[in-house]
Amino acid sequence: MFGLLKNKISSFISRLSGKKEPDSSKQEDGKSGGKAEAQKLSEAEGQIPQQPLAPLMPPSSAGNAGASPANQPSPQAQESPQQPSASKPFPAAIQKEKGAPAQSQIHAKQKLAQESLPASEQKPSKDAKKDGKKAAIGAVGDEEKDFSRLEKKAQAETRSLSPKIGIGTAIKSFFSSEITISEAEISDLLDELELSLLEADVAYEVSEQVVSQLRSKLVGMKVPKGQIAQRTREAVADVLASVMESDRKFDFLAKVKSMNKPVKILFVGPNGAGKTTTMAKIAKMLLDAGLSVAFAAADTFRAAAIEQTEEHASRLGIKAIKSRYGADPASVAFDAINYARASKVDVVLIDSAGRQDTNTNLLSELSKINRVAKPDLKIYVGESIGGNAVIDQIKAFDAAIGMDGAILTKADCDAKGGTALSIAKATGIPVLFLGVGQGYSDLVPFDARKIANEIMN
Repeated sequence: MFGLLKNKISSFISRLSGKKEPDSSKQEDGKSGGKAEAQKLSEAEGQIPQQPLAPLMPPSSAGNAGASPANQPSPQAQESPQQPSASKPFPAAIQKEKGAPAQSQIHAKQKLAQESLPASEQKPSKDAKKDGKKAAIGAVGDEEKDFSRLEKKAQAETRSLSPKIGIGTAIKSFFSSEITISEAEISDLLDELELSLLEADVAYEVSEQVVSQLRSKLVGMKVPKGQIAQRTREAVADVLASVMESDRKFDFLAKVKSMNKPVKILFVGPNGAGKTTTMAKIAKMLLDAGLSVAFAAADTFRAAAIEQTEEHASRLGIKAIKSRYGADPASVAFDAINYARASKVDVVLIDSAGRQDTNTNLLSELSKINRVAKPDLKIYVGESIGGNAVIDQIKAFDAAIGMDGAILTKADCDAKGGTALSIAKATGIPVLFLGVGQGYSDLVPFDARKIANEIMN
């Protein structure tokens, strides 16, 4: 679980605590790359078709149709470019040297013609082009610069994560038992970490916050020699745990037990996320805690949704209140709540049809269920592998009816982990549980510190 995120952060720590030498290979690659680019630019500017010059024929006088062979150009003259006449010689700078290609003559002629033009019509020089590029770069806004910085790193064929420890730090550490980490030494590493977090589906604002907090913790930190990896690991774990925590976090079981009965819990989310199965897992948890439970099969749209709810109810030994397909889901929830009051059932779990956050009509229908049932808790159920789309969905549902918590399903097959890391900070909604399988017991509480330590280990 969360394998990609683990690998990215592990690489960050190992590089930071590894060999502290300047990465000369990167500098050499940059120089060679610059030379190659300049050479390509030069070739592109002066390139013209590689064709030999046609021979210059002498003007023929009137009635010269029967000229003698002596007046015809020789075969040698036809095979090579005609030399300029003595009356109008070309400048010495462009005279053809022995063995020089004809292409060099052409370049020299072009240069001479360019210099003879007025200054306003001359093409800008390479230095002028470079100056223009620098001026354009200077006009870019701060936000565009930031994206450009990450884009360049993302497009790089190889990424260097080696810290660049300065010569001053290296000398000081030789005479001391501690190493002080400076801003310059970890700047590139933090940029790489930010890009790695984005690749792992961490929300952009959350990745910025992680890097910012790490910079505050690491810069100026005095670390004993040989403990860089350990101290860095602890700092990263603290930051990850802090961004996964929400101020609205609560103990689910304790809260349910403390509420007036019957407690009404509404489950919402997109299609196929596993709402009905997750509802059954919650029912099993509540039953194990000594509470009685009833289902409201309020998903009257999806085919076999009612039958699925009835099957889970039968396996768990509880009652499922249902109606026909196409019935008003709010009325089904209302009937289930009345049954729970009459039968003294502790908790009513209300299922709902899957809906996308962009469908205004379905969100309006959800608002009606919220008005009629007046649920005590409203829980979003979505896939851990959904990426940043999950964050947009939670925000939309929260704006429509107000959300109290989130459950992420399919976390056992989430190779990235960025969604679970982002929800609390990006939406303010706490993650309550993670679904890690199909069994009723495959629902684990979301513990930010435990998950942070698991990622680091």
